[in-house]
Amino acid sequence: MSNNPTTIEQLTVETAEAVKQQLWGNTEVQKIANQINIKNQQDLMELGREPATKLAKFADQILDLITQSASYESNELFKQLEALMLTFDKKDFADQKGFFKKLFARKAKSNDDLFVKYNVLSRDIEKIHYQFVLMEEELAKDNRVLARLYNEDLMFYLELEKYIVAADMKLHEVQTTLIPMYEKQGEAGNQVAKMELNRLQAIVELLQQKIDELEKSRMVAILTAPQIEMLRNGNSELMEQINGAFVKTIPVFKMGILNAVNERRQQLQSQSALAFENRVKQFGGASNEAVQLSTALAQQSETTQTLEEIWDTIIEGITNYRKLHGELTAQRKVSETQLMALRT
Repeated sequence: MSNNPTTIEQLTVETAEAVKQQLWGNTEVQKIANQINIKNQQDLMELGREPATKLAKFADQILDLITQSASYESNELFKQLEALMLTFDKKDFADQKGFFKKLFARKAKSNDDLFVKYNVLSRDIEKIHYQFVLMEEELAKDNRVLARLYNEDLMFYLELEKYIVAADMKLHEVQTTLIPMYEKQGEAGNQVAKMELNRLQAIVELLQQKIDELEKSRMVAILTAPQIEMLRNGNSELMEQINGAFVKTIPVFKMGILNAVNERRQQLQSQSALAFENRVKQFGGASNEAVQLSTALAQQSETTQTLEEIWDTIIEGITNYRKLHGELTAQRKVSETQLMALRT
């Protein structure tokens, strides 16, 4: 017998069977088995009832968590983001040849109108960004709760498994030691032994029923564990999608818009300065340093990623999130059906 506590990190059908085998050599389980009074039918009926009841309530808690799934519901936020992104017009930021890039292409529209339009867009998208930050934090909070619940599920399972193994030990003792002993005495004509043998056979049936009952509760714990893991993994996938497509990208998009707006003002100034330098140069008055400086200022607007590319990233993120949301919703419905079946 071993005094070392049995631990488990991941609960599956396979790991549960391995733990069950380990518990046969556990001194705590042997102590529980020794305390089982086979002469008291009420004690046998109550065996393992407390952990089984705790586990049933715990399974109900997980089921409620799956059915509610408040963190997944974000349709309105995505509608708002999508509407904002549609106000962005790629034609307002068209690449031009020569020194200047990302100039406002529509000459018919005044610069002031475009400044106002994209300043408003920047302000509104910042509010949306804040909501995505909150969503990511809420999912992370949910995952911390789920990690705690997973550990609780392991604890409830392990406690229940000890009673199952203890009942198995007592059943094995009755079947392999007590019954053969009284059978031998009964065959020798001992009437009291025959009566005790009948009682022991009834106890065997009662222990088998009790083990079967506890085994069903045990399966609740085993099947609940992957449902919790499914929720955690789903949340992690959503967090990854939100972080990559929105939390990190929206600020870049916002700054890109603001930079483009500011660049437009700078470019207007640069154009005027360049025109002046060209006129001066025609009369031989412009130095090479002045020309190089104006050229460098004009080229500062170059970026490694265009606003159009960032816009595409956000739009693609909306599509991918909705697809992932739909897949996880379908998975949760399957889990809900499975856990509901365990209640019956």
